[in-house]
Amino acid sequence: MRTKVIKGFLFALIALSASLSSFAQAQLEDPKYGADKETREKCLINTSLYGESYKQGNFKDAFGPWHIVLQICPASSQNTYIRGARILKYYIETAPDPITKNAYIDSLMSLYDKRIQYFNRRGYVLGQKGTDLLALNPDRFEEAYNIVKESVAIDKVKSEPSVIYSYMVLAKTMYDNQKLQADEVIEIYSQTVELIEAQIKATPNDDKLTQIKDGIDAVFASANVANCDNLVALFTPRFNENPNNLDLCKKIVALMGANGCTNLELYRLAGTNVFAAEPNADLAYELAKLNSSINQFKKAEEYFNKAIELEEDAVKRSVYILEYAAIVAREFKNPQQARSLALKSLEVNPNLGHAYIFIGNLYAAEKNCGADDFEKKTVFWAACDKYIQAKKADPSLATQVDQLLNSYSQYFPAKNDIFFHDLNTGDSYTVGCWINERTTVREK
Repeated sequence: MRTKVIKGFLFALIALSASLSSFAQAQLEDPKYGADKETREKCLINTSLYGESYKQGNFKDAFGPWHIVLQICPASSQNTYIRGARILKYYIETAPDPITKNAYIDSLMSLYDKRIQYFNRRGYVLGQKGTDLLALNPDRFEEAYNIVKESVAIDKVKSEPSVIYSYMVLAKTMYDNQKLQADEVIEIYSQTVELIEAQIKATPNDDKLTQIKDGIDAVFASANVANCDNLVALFTPRFNENPNNLDLCKKIVALMGANGCTNLELYRLAGTNVFAAEPNADLAYELAKLNSSINQFKKAEEYFNKAIELEEDAVKRSVYILEYAAIVAREFKNPQQARSLALKSLEVNPNLGHAYIFIGNLYAAEKNCGADDFEKKTVFWAACDKYIQAKKADPSLATQVDQLLNSYSQYFPAKNDIFFHDLNTGDSYTVGCWINERTTVREK
């Protein structure tokens, strides 16, 4: 080993002397390489020495000359700190005992501080320092949390994605150890999501960012702090104080939406403000359902129409139309308009078998269509026609459809009643009233 080191030293000397170009001469005159010429020469020689070993992955031999460079010319190059971190991590990974390992971890932390001292980039370097501390010694989570928190506060949207993720992990760890309150974790989650979503927006094709966003969501979910009661307690006073704060309203909508709290009044109020400023189909749909749940059917109708208008996805749009049709039928008592809407949903998405079931149920529920008992029973022919269409449109509905057919076919007119009305099984027949639909005569 000693021979190897001597050879490396000699190689470095030869390389240095051979390269005493104008650039090298300038280095020997540059005070960042040392206070005097002798120190500068020593700095350059040891830089070359540790550099060769580092390139070969020989971190053990690189340590000595690297440490000399760090001591005598700490301002010479950022590589001293970038490469030094990797060298120290090697010693941390191979440490024979916890005491030695922690000593090297402390050295790594000091290295990051020294890098900031000579090369600034405080936000970025603190991010590396905090994430490394978390990875190397999770027991020092509170220290890591404070470091990463400062990093994110400085760099904001320019923070490294891994640092943003670590901030969320550390927030949960702090909460688990009773160092943070639930509302603080919620705030940090909101902050980290905002930062990573801004990065995703800037580089939408970066899958790693999406994975990090999913990771942040998963960590937050595992913290179990975002229940509806917590969110309402946290945001209601803020909203009441400044209900027109759009950023606050967006935060409320995002957090309550992500945690299944869309049926609450605070969501409705904040969502209404957000929609007024930035209309979108998903929010309109949520507001439609919420207003419907509190019997504000005119408002629900308004938002359903907006959701239908704004939604570009055909499948989602067809569902919105059908759900609106259900309100028209149930609350506005207008089955004819409801049918028209259901048919419209089928124009948008012909595979929406539920729309046929919906129309069939409208027909089956009609009790006043006909002058006598026979005519009133003919609605079940038309209803079953729609159920059969539902199965054709969406075969996955077969079981449900078969149950409906079995249930309602028992209400078909009896054979004698059919004969009495001068009809035969298989004849064409027009069901009257608003249904006004051709069907086929069938007996019970």
